[in-house]
Amino acid sequence: MRQSGASDGRGADPLRTYARKRSFQATPEPPPGTAPRHDGPLLFVVQQHAARRLHWDFRLEAGGVLLSWAVPNGPSLVTGEKRLAVRTEDHPFDYASFEGVIPKGQYGAGEVIVWDTGVYSPDEHGEYAFDDREGAERRIAQGLARGKLSIFLRGHKLKGSFALVRMKEADKKEADNWLLLKHGDRFSRAEPPVTDATHSVLTDVTLEDLTRPGRDVSRIEARRLTPSGKRSPLPRGMAPMLATPESEPFDRPGWRYEPKLDGYRALAVIKDGEARLHSRRGGLDLNKPFPDILEALRAQAIESMILDGELVAFDAQGRPSFHALQNTVPGPRPGGRHADPGSPAATCVLFCFDLLYFAGIDLRERPYEDRRRYLEQCLLPSAQLQLVHVEDDGLALYAAALEAGFEGMVAKRRDSKYEAGRRSRQWVKVKRVDTSEFVVGGYTRGKGWRASQFGSLLLGEPAGRKKLEYVGRVGSGFDDMRLAELKRRLEPLKTATMPFLERPDEVQGATWVKPETVVEVRYAEVTPLGLLRAPVFVRVRDDKPVEATGAAVESASADESRGRARRMTDESGRRAIRTSERSSRAREPKAKQTGHAPDDIAAVVAQLDGKAARMSLEVQGETIALTNLDKVLWPEDRELDQRAYTKRDFIGYLARVSPYMLPHLADRPLTMIRMPDGIHGERFFQKHWEHKLPRFVERVEVFSESKSEQHEYLLCNNLVTLLWLGQIGTLEFHVWHSRANPAPELAEAALDYASSLEALEASVLNYPDYVVFDLDPYIYSGKEKKGAEPELNDVAFERGKEVAFWLRELMRSMALEPIVKTSGKTGLHVYLPIVRTIDFDAARAVCEAIGRHLMQQHPDAITMEWSTRKRTGKIFFDHNMNARAKTLNVAYSPRGVAGTPVSMPLTWEELERAHPLDFRMDNVIERLQRSGDRWRDALSAKQDLTRSLAGPTVAGRKSDGRPGRRSGSGRKA
Repeated sequence: MRQSGASDGRGADPLRTYARKRSFQATPEPPPGTAPRHDGPLLFVVQQHAARRLHWDFRLEAGGVLLSWAVPNGPSLVTGEKRLAVRTEDHPFDYASFEGVIPKGQYGAGEVIVWDTGVYSPDEHGEYAFDDREGAERRIAQGLARGKLSIFLRGHKLKGSFALVRMKEADKKEADNWLLLKHGDRFSRAEPPVTDATHSVLTDVTLEDLTRPGRDVSRIEARRLTPSGKRSPLPRGMAPMLATPESEPFDRPGWRYEPKLDGYRALAVIKDGEARLHSRRGGLDLNKPFPDILEALRAQAIESMILDGELVAFDAQGRPSFHALQNTVPGPRPGGRHADPGSPAATCVLFCFDLLYFAGIDLRERPYEDRRRYLEQCLLPSAQLQLVHVEDDGLALYAAALEAGFEGMVAKRRDSKYEAGRRSRQWVKVKRVDTSEFVVGGYTRGKGWRASQFGSLLLGEPAGRKKLEYVGRVGSGFDDMRLAELKRRLEPLKTATMPFLERPDEVQGATWVKPETVVEVRYAEVTPLGLLRAPVFVRVRDDKPVEATGAAVESASADESRGRARRMTDESGRRAIRTSERSSRAREPKAKQTGHAPDDIAAVVAQLDGKAARMSLEVQGETIALTNLDKVLWPEDRELDQRAYTKRDFIGYLARVSPYMLPHLADRPLTMIRMPDGIHGERFFQKHWEHKLPRFVERVEVFSESKSEQHEYLLCNNLVTLLWLGQIGTLEFHVWHSRANPAPELAEAALDYASSLEALEASVLNYPDYVVFDLDPYIYSGKEKKGAEPELNDVAFERGKEVAFWLRELMRSMALEPIVKTSGKTGLHVYLPIVRTIDFDAARAVCEAIGRHLMQQHPDAITMEWSTRKRTGKIFFDHNMNARAKTLNVAYSPRGVAGTPVSMPLTWEELERAHPLDFRMDNVIERLQRSGDRWRDALSAKQDLTRSLAGPTVAGRKSDGRPGRRSGSGRKA
């Protein structure tokens, strides 16, 4: 550690001494280089180094290099405790992330780990400069010249104010000796010594781990160690990113796991040193009730910062309590109740789990793994402001979270960006769900669309003498059919006698019923007042006697969740059948009333001709609230000769195209591709609607094999639904290849899609109307960004057409006649309409067999490789599209790309001279009025594969040719 002097090697070339001491052919240390230009706070790093003697290398970024001191005994958090720090040669910026083994015979031979890292600022007189890089470097240079630096560290292990002071006798000695000491602040402590922490903050390895043979250390760029990048204004009006629910905990590579907290989601915003708390929906004032948390935010020693977190309250026993949190926030509670002013004050904490903005740097585009590291560095924790715990073992974290009284876990992909305001699959939440059976003692009046049914069921537990102990009311979890069934069931049980021991305070105008109906309800917890929180109706339990209810609460573990789904009662099956029967009975009349009525379409177009940006659109006796009609969804593109296309234009297109498009949508479970802000905004797939649906939207309940539960899909069966989908930003319509409708060839087929996997496999939804041949060109234009899918180009599309004609020729040799449409992007969709006598597994086998035969004939042009890299230069023949729940965009659906292209059915003669951009929303209607729907006979002119093909490709078929229950396992729904 002996150096030749503080000034040696510094000046014009501050890294000359560093380079002279090392042979970069022999050592893995980074050679001198130009530090990357970046804005943001200055970096510090402490590396633990097992050279001839164990020591800690303390380094501060300044002037494009790392000023370095060797600290033999390591830093201390004890106020005033002096630690020798010997100034060494400056190091290159890239050295900040170096971990590894310096070989024997090289300078500093031994193991090195990144013991701590973070950002720092000079802090003399309590003045910080985290967001003023140039000012910070100027002050560091001044302090270095006078031999005294006062700095504030934000690291994983080191936080607070420190001093580096040059010893007076340093000028008289070979070594440039300084002292490193801790100033007194709330981060000072004596026990345990901070040097007891021995793991790397980047890789969690220790120095001893590096001595083991074959031990590799992951690398990270030094510029990623701390928040850095171009400065940008503080974002305004930001909404939090949301997690997608899943039913079971898991442990997957590439994910990290946090406990699911039960409180109020809050964004903490610090602007110009002042702090505010913003609730998720903006309806709660979170600032007045939490002055201590605001004070902790103001003490963050930063001008600008945005944290994402959860406000959590703890009860007297130290357990998280949502009830205690509600009593902290004034104002009305659900059901008209108010916070109890006499409740003891709860201990409230803001648990922080994400850092979105720091010192002028917007971090939302950074991977979660980096943002989590920045959060651990930059947050200055206190009793009111704490970090959420994070683990790499999901199953262990989930178990520990439940034991600690939390709701469950949140899993986050390490590489996920922060998608503000969106519910993303990059974050997944798994909540513990409690269920139990309760007795219905009455119901409240319904309002609005439920005025003819009921509002909520009033629930209780048996309390002797045919009386109930009130536990709360449940008003969610019902669809139209369940409401009607329950109302019919409860009507004969009405009574003038209240069945509860005491009249519920929150209930007015109730209808009492005899306590004879048992229902299963899931809920988040039981409050201290004995009421259910967040209850949701599950089902009626005719198999449970009244006296058996309320005895035990079962936790919805993974096995129990699967068990409940597979033990669905016959009532659930009947419910799904009735849903489908209602849809089937309504089909023909609704087709006449809606999509094919010229007067209705003309009325819609006339209303859209106005200039108002908002309007109430009247459609066949229904009303849709249209908003932002002048919003541009497809911007102008002069290169493609495309004008700007607004939401008004789009909804007008949907109205005009409805007579042609609706028959291809009818009864098919729908996946919406939503782009509410247009083709250059956020886009997301959506299969299920989580909010209240308009009454005109039909839906179907389908069993999900992957989650062992029922999911509701939307059906677009009428004009008003099609226009409503346009209003909510559905720019692409993707549908199943099977229908929830037995007509015309399966009049006696099973219609239970919901009660179990076996029922779904035996139902008409497992029997497709088509064998689908999806042809995707992987021939690149050369303009694509790295890693992007191929762009539309003439060479690729012409090659795809060539393959499509080969495919048609092969199928015609088998006495089969396919139909074709453009995908609207780069590919082609070839469909073979078939009589529904084979299931999806068999359809996929047929498609694969044909594809492999065609590929053998044309190996240089066609590929079925699953690896994207191996498809390059060929047409990808995707037989896996023939699977239950797989979707393709429906005929006449627009595509969310420039040019407003439409997925267009064609004759084979038309295909010869076609190009995808020939068919746009501007010209499709005129063409259809002239030539009609090329696929109008797709469901009537079907071909019987059981006659054309023989052997094992015809699966799942009874001897009489009708669909039957398969014995094998099915695909995921």
